Amino acid sequence: MLQLHQIVFLLIPVRAQRYKDKNMGNVSFAEAARQILEQARKPLTAEEITRIALEHEMISTTGKTPLATMCARLYVDIKNRGDKSKFVKVNRGKFGLREWYIASAKGARPLRPFTFRGAAYEVLASENRPLRTEEITTVALRKGLLRTAGKTPTATMGAQLYTDIKTLGDKSIFVQLGKNKFGLREWGLEVLKDEIDRSESERIFPVSAKKRSIVGDPINFEGLIYGPLNENGVIFLFSKIHDKLGINIEAIQASFPDAKGRRKTKKGWEDVWIEFELRSSHFKAHNHDPKECDIIVCWENDWKDCPLTVIELKSEIQRL
Repeated sequence: MLQLHQIVFLLIPVRAQRYKDKNMGNVSFAEAARQILEQARKPLTAEEITRIALEHEMISTTGKTPLATMCARLYVDIKNRGDKSKFVKVNRGKFGLREWYIASAKGARPLRPFTFRGAAYEVLASENRPLRTEEITTVALRKGLLRTAGKTPTATMGAQLYTDIKTLGDKSIFVQLGKNKFGLREWGLEVLKDEIDRSESERIFPVSAKKRSIVGDPINFEGLIYGPLNENGVIFLFSKIHDKLGINIEAIQASFPDAKGRRKTKKGWEDVWIEFELRSSHFKAHNHDPKECDIIVCWENDWKDCPLTVIELKSEIQRL
């Protein structure tokens, strides 16, 4: 049976031969590890790296324990160089290249395709908003970004992302937002973690739990008995009082921003773009561009430094 390192180099015979011809015994242990990981495009154990390096004569050693030497070189490189090291230690004693796990500001994809983490990055980057593991998995399978023969891909996706965050800490390109929701660290969503945790607790219930009707605070306003618990409730309530707020709606659309309207001013009726959210902070969580919107209409305003005009319906109905 072919070993893992034999399979890796069967897939790339030309480059493997080039190593043997050009680098015979002239490559350091660290450089050999870097080249092997770069070709494998996946984490490998020190034993796998050493076997490949010796088989293809990439390193020369007079020692009796090249595996121990390889382990020591990699561990020392990571310990002494820190963030400047080319290597990272990942789960189960494997090593990878740091560049795989750093979200590039230039748009480079940090993970290889057809892995759970690589597929998750592609899905989250394209959707541009936090998603639950089942949503990430569904989109990845539909787009052909994931190849798996397992019966529980959603469970595997959740485990892979959780392990990545647990292992790499703030070096992981992923962040966990809520009980089962993930986003990309490059979005800068850490500040919203508590808020999203709270919204998750309002909507997610154990499968085995008895389903119960959940409503908002009693308001009994304009035919709406309870306050909204989601964006649709905000839209419904806004439709009841938009004229009292001096705003007319001209169009509703599925894409961002949600609506185009006109707001009454001293000079006349100016056009405005409106986004509906349950809470104003969700605007930031969804990674919307403030430059493309004028007003956030929400039930609760919890974004202290919001750069946009915010209409908090909770306050407005009390005033009305």
